[in-house]
Amino acid sequence: MAGTLKIKITECSGEIKDLRYAYMWSAWLDGRLLGQGHAFRPEEAESKAMNLVTDLVSPDEVEHIEITQA
Repeated sequence: MAGTLKIKITECSGEIKDLRYAYMWSAWLDGRLLGQGHAFRPEEAESKAMNLVTDLVSPDEVEHIEITQA
């Protein structure tokens, strides 16, 4: 059964000095957390999330992809 893949990218606020942690991302498939991480730019965060998803999930399991940036 195919589900919805949600990727959320959030800009980190606070006193983080290292720009490698400027954005946090998380990937979810039908409410199940697939992974999370950090990146320098939003595009890099999206790429890292998609790379993780392609390693863990087959294309048959994904019907729709939602990418949100907060």
